[in-house]
Amino acid sequence: MPALTAVALLAAGSPARAEWLRAESDHFVVYGRSEKSVREYATMLEDFDSLLRRLHGRPKDEVTPRKLPVYLVSDLRQLRRVIPKAKEGMAGVYLSSVPEVFVVAIRDGTGEFDENKGDDTVLHEYVHHFMLQYYPSAYPAWLVEGYAEYYMTADLAKTRMVVGGVNRGRAYSLTQPGGWIPMEDVLGKRPGALKEREVYAYYAQAWLLTHYILSDPARHKLLGPYLNSVRSGDDPVKAWKAIYGDDPEGLRRKLQTYMNRPIPAGALPRTGALDPAMTVTHLPPSADDLILEGQRLKLGVPKEDQAETLAEIRAAAAKRPKDRFSQLVLAKAETAFGDRKAGEAILDDLLAADPKDKDALVALGESRLAAAPDDPAQRAAAFAQAGKLFARAFKVDPDNPETLHGYAEARSLEPMTEAMADIRVRAVVLAPQVGHLRLDAARALIQVKDIDTASAMLTPLASNPHGGGEVEAAQAMLKSIDAKTGDKASDGPKSADKASAKGDKAASGS
Repeated sequence: MPALTAVALLAAGSPARAEWLRAESDHFVVYGRSEKSVREYATMLEDFDSLLRRLHGRPKDEVTPRKLPVYLVSDLRQLRRVIPKAKEGMAGVYLSSVPEVFVVAIRDGTGEFDENKGDDTVLHEYVHHFMLQYYPSAYPAWLVEGYAEYYMTADLAKTRMVVGGVNRGRAYSLTQPGGWIPMEDVLGKRPGALKEREVYAYYAQAWLLTHYILSDPARHKLLGPYLNSVRSGDDPVKAWKAIYGDDPEGLRRKLQTYMNRPIPAGALPRTGALDPAMTVTHLPPSADDLILEGQRLKLGVPKEDQAETLAEIRAAAAKRPKDRFSQLVLAKAETAFGDRKAGEAILDDLLAADPKDKDALVALGESRLAAAPDDPAQRAAAFAQAGKLFARAFKVDPDNPETLHGYAEARSLEPMTEAMADIRVRAVVLAPQVGHLRLDAARALIQVKDIDTASAMLTPLASNPHGGGEVEAAQAMLKSIDAKTGDKASDGPKSADKASAKGDKAASGS
């Protein structure tokens, strides 16, 4: 009994330590509940990133504008702390919002006995992330999805990397009765336009068609002319016939023949040992209760869930009233759908403790924008206050798209200028995966008569295969632009990099 008492006293006297850790590498920030799991996952992601860079001819040491955060959770219950309506069988999800672009993947919490449950989903989505970052353009939906399916099967072995292996799940589905849909639906439709049972076939056929093209130099060479034809407005089925010579049924027969033979894959030898630079740190104890809830807030909480969410966050934050992270999450919840005055008081306290707390600066700026009164003079004063907060945050971290977005919103009562449009463009350069930022930039560019750059901002979003309100808005804006400009000659879009640099200067106030 005395021994047990001594152990209890030692435990009580030990400093609290969070289960959650953070592993930061060159291109990723991985959060998880064991050092082994975050190290292994960050290493795997860096390996896959290096493969994509190698195959696309990009510098190995290229600096990424924003590192991609990845949150490793142990089961569906934890995933639902971020996405309450996550469905059974979901292994991972890629989410893009103005506050952050991030991934949540289901993994075993210890990193042991894990069968890579979330890896395929994460690698698939990272291909999309990579392509939008470096090669934003209009691609047919089948190629967008097929390209991701093609690369996600990469085998990252110790001595070599194999690309183009069989996607067993997709291949198997194509051998089942009713496993195919018409090829004209693959070439000409988005998955969102299909019935639920047809979507799996769509992805499988998109994978096979992409593999068929990339495996043969002659077919690969024709892809460029085909894309140019489709981008110019030609019917995708007729364009395929004109470029490749196949009608839909003929293409289907060729793909079935291709699949019934050994599918080729390419092997790349390792160029050196994989040992990415990485820093692993423990998060504060409050992360155990609130790290996933903090991510949920970044996505927006539906009105019907706000009361319950607020109560849960208040209860968790009350455990550690002096913990900076718990108070920050609480303040964001209060200012979004709780007691705004109390939330802003918390943020004021955080800034009194650290005037350079960029998260508190942005949160307070967002709150001032949201609470601005209708009276024009008072509204202008509130926006001016918010603008100063965002400008302070920019000086701490100039590469935060949320800060740039907030600053531009704070100046939105003023006439649009090229400098403000450049700030919108800079936000897209930093987070090209966020549709909201693309729409904002396009509207600003249209106001300053830079129609070509506006079109360049909208095109990748308009061709997003998953559809949705933002995609429809981009398509409508492009149609409006086309109707107004017709075939007028143009000087071409302004360099996004140049606009981005000007946006930096404008946001800093220099």
